[in-house]
Amino acid sequence: MNGWFLPSLALWATFFCAALPAHGSNNPAADPGRVTEYASAGACAACHPRETRQWRGSHHRQSMQPADATTVLGAFDNGTFVQHGRVTRFFRRADAYFVETDGPGDRRGVFPVRYTFGVQPLQQYLLELPDSRLQALGIAWDSRPAGVGGQRWFHVYGDTRIDAGDVLHWTRLGQNWDSMCADCHSTGLVKRFDTATRRFATTWAEDNVACEACHGPGAPHVAWVVAGGADGDGSTHDPIVRFDERQGVRWIEQPNGNRRRNRPRTSQVEINTCAACHARRSRIDRAPLPGAEFLDGFRPALIEPPLYHVDGQIRDEVYVYGSFLQSRMYAQGVTCSDCHEPHGLTLRAPGARVCLQCHAAESFAVPAHHLHPAGSAGADCIACHMPVTTYMQVDARHDHAFGVPRPDLAARFGTPDACTNCHADRGAQWAADRLRERGRLHDTDHWRDRLATLFGVPSAARSALASLAADPAVPGIIRATAIVQAPASGDAALWSQLAGHEDPLIRWAAARALRSAPTSMILTHAPAMLADPVRAVRIAAADALAPVNRSLLPATARRVIDAVLDEALDAERVNGERAEAQTNIGNWERRRQRPEHAELAFRTALELNPLFVPAYVNLADLYRTQHKDAAGEALLREALALLPGQASLHYALGLLLLREERPDDARKELARAAAAVDATPRMALAHALLLEALGESEAALRSIDAARRRFGAEHELDTTRARLVRGLRQAAPAVPPAR
Repeated sequence: MNGWFLPSLALWATFFCAALPAHGSNNPAADPGRVTEYASAGACAACHPRETRQWRGSHHRQSMQPADATTVLGAFDNGTFVQHGRVTRFFRRADAYFVETDGPGDRRGVFPVRYTFGVQPLQQYLLELPDSRLQALGIAWDSRPAGVGGQRWFHVYGDTRIDAGDVLHWTRLGQNWDSMCADCHSTGLVKRFDTATRRFATTWAEDNVACEACHGPGAPHVAWVVAGGADGDGSTHDPIVRFDERQGVRWIEQPNGNRRRNRPRTSQVEINTCAACHARRSRIDRAPLPGAEFLDGFRPALIEPPLYHVDGQIRDEVYVYGSFLQSRMYAQGVTCSDCHEPHGLTLRAPGARVCLQCHAAESFAVPAHHLHPAGSAGADCIACHMPVTTYMQVDARHDHAFGVPRPDLAARFGTPDACTNCHADRGAQWAADRLRERGRLHDTDHWRDRLATLFGVPSAARSALASLAADPAVPGIIRATAIVQAPASGDAALWSQLAGHEDPLIRWAAARALRSAPTSMILTHAPAMLADPVRAVRIAAADALAPVNRSLLPATARRVIDAVLDEALDAERVNGERAEAQTNIGNWERRRQRPEHAELAFRTALELNPLFVPAYVNLADLYRTQHKDAAGEALLREALALLPGQASLHYALGLLLLREERPDDARKELARAAAAVDATPRMALAHALLLEALGESEAALRSIDAARRRFGAEHELDTTRARLVRGLRQAAPAVPPAR
């Protein structure tokens, strides 16, 4: 349950799955003109008894519950869990539940359990701190049967030592209910955070995932029913979201044994509704409503390492949306509820039989297809096409890209491979050879090959980028991923197509890519995108246009850009409790030429998280523009005292010292930046260029060669090496020429 990414200079973060409750319920106030009155699941039950019965036994109903004898699964019997010498005790007093453990500042304390969080295969507990914050304890109850290792306490981060100063400690923001968990475990939630008092005032309608979490606020509909169902205007006052994308749809069998819809799916209502929680994303709307365009309320993670493997398979806890959008199922019009019953959350058919709804058994459930004896583990569709990754130690989740096993990619790039999940005593190359022998491995120009090349072979990345970004047969989310990696230049016709594409993901990616484009290209495409119907696209376009001199903008863009910049600031304030968001607010304020507001935001970021490096770097850079390098140097040295060895801090300080004409001091800082674990090619290049400027061309060449060994082929490193070699050739002809 982590958060993520914010535009501008601070690309550090965590994909917000996010938000925590004030202790009470309330109807959230959203934007004017939107229905925001909630009725509760109890009001729905009278007219929808079957759906209510299914929901009452579901994980949605049990996503969050007040802690009592009917909901707590863990053994609160005065037992203990010991890890790294620290003892955590679980006990009851009358009907209340408590945990004695290390609290804020590593001080031991007793904390009441207010809510349970989830049921299977584990249950976590929300503890209340003295300031009323609710926090998710990292020690959870394994609710699986004892026969498979369950019925025990365990830590969701395994044996990793997590002290009170760690961002992952249960008392820190990373485990805070308001910020990280609430909007996917409750209904009608509006997260509010007061930056002045550093307190939440979050409101919600129900403390679990109830009917209106998916169907939208239903009070007008209930009132209409109570009034007799007629008001003279022909309206039924339906809830905001109607899931009718499957109504009247038939799946027609094809000669190859697959089935296709009798008509295309023309909307995203169901997928957008589910994605609000089943996606790695950050919120950009304080109270997004279900069924709305996803990028109006959220910014999703794209298919990039380290969240995904280089071939697009799931790696980190990314949930389902990003992988499902890669799939041929999605492309053929499949929706979530084709496979999942939406109220009880069970499969439409048990196990692999759910696949046979659309894939004829006589074509696919046979050894000629799956290459294994009938009834064996290898004959299971799900094992091959939906391999699992285990999160939180015990929670096995299926990849929803429905990919074909590619052991050849596993052999080349070290990616997971469904074949060797079972054949663990064999290697990926063995599995690839077996598939080739049987004529089952021949599509090696698939987009997965190009995606893996993009991230796994830097020297070949440029050609992979171009082919992925421009190919209409590639899934939109993969094209979007390639677009944001690609330099925004070249084919003007292609970029016109991308900027006006029907898929909001592709338009959003194009707007993001324009940030690094030449000014002429930004002026060609970004102004029109300020009026895009989708919020995330508008904000990204404003981000690209912000550095451009306003006198160059078309009159229409000058009239609307301030409104979009306000929208961008509001989007960041949604997550205003986070240093990442405050740093982004500071950068937006800089773009609006309001330096005093920018400094306040950067300072707020550092108060929220004194270890957040981008806030130091951006504040020091603000001081540079104000000719306050002395203040910037003091700030960066203060940061390095707290965070020694951080490459970005050494790099920023090195550049500052160069401006101060202190090259010897700058050399030390840039050398430290280039050698740091989190160094970038640009940092290594800066160090080499300074060595060259100091007359040490041979040392500069050695530095460039070390960087190329570390980072692989990089255009700027390669061209700099070639220039250094040419300059040294007369004095030292034995220097090997650039390749």
